[in-house]
Amino acid sequence: MQVFYTAEQLDTLPADARLGVIGNPIAHSKSPQMQQPALNAAGIAARYVRLMAGTEDGAFESLLCTLAERGFIGVNVTVPFKKKAHDAAVQLDPLARLSGAVNTLVRKDDGWHGYNTDGPGFSRAIEECCGRPLKELRVLIMGACGGAGSALACQCALESCPGITLVNRPRPELAELATRLAPNSNAPIETLHFDSPELPAAVAAADLIVNATSLGLHEGDPMPISPDLLSPGQLVYDIVTHETALHRAATARGCSAATGQGMLLWQGAIAFEHWFGLTPDIPAMRRGLFGK
Repeated sequence: MQVFYTAEQLDTLPADARLGVIGNPIAHSKSPQMQQPALNAAGIAARYVRLMAGTEDGAFESLLCTLAERGFIGVNVTVPFKKKAHDAAVQLDPLARLSGAVNTLVRKDDGWHGYNTDGPGFSRAIEECCGRPLKELRVLIMGACGGAGSALACQCALESCPGITLVNRPRPELAELATRLAPNSNAPIETLHFDSPELPAAVAAADLIVNATSLGLHEGDPMPISPDLLSPGQLVYDIVTHETALHRAATARGCSAATGQGMLLWQGAIAFEHWFGLTPDIPAMRRGLFGK
């Protein structure tokens, strides 16, 4: 089977292809590694494939139409198409509506229904790794204006976290995000830059510090904040799926640190639940992703 299929190659799809992930680029996506084992474990005779949409106007929407005609049950959506998926959906869940981004589509009689499972996946991962629900934690998110960071910020607001601090480089989107979240949050939304003098106190006050920046994706990247600001007992969550310098430094400081593996797993599991109304085999998905 091919690594991925373009819109021009859909006639070569396996006959049982009914689910997939759309992006550009897409060859790196790990979604088939967890979704196919879940399908197999559930006894669902369907193939999950990678699909590359063009970035020209109308290409993504045209691909969705063709997939609907081919009987696709649903798709995951990754960069750069989450906003286009939002706009293509006839119905949206609360997080997709608030964040303006969709990463899971389900085909129903009236069209595509859109969901954002990044936020709920993050919430489940946090409870799994620290034993406390997200809604009880004061959260500081670094890289809040990015696609992942903004979805996590929206999730924190929807869960009424008692404290939400958004940290980013100076960008007008930071204030816009805070304004959008304010009506959905029971706590004030604080916005800071990485060089704000208030940052050390904000880090000290947080129960959960989230790195949603790209720093740490590559070995040798600098840390987004100094580990000297961290205190023992805090939880540091890095959405990068491998250990980073921040992860190692936080552990050395006595923090509970976790990578983004749990979020990756749970957002995929929640997508499966939307497609089939079934809880997938989590151990099978975990083995497919991480070999354990």
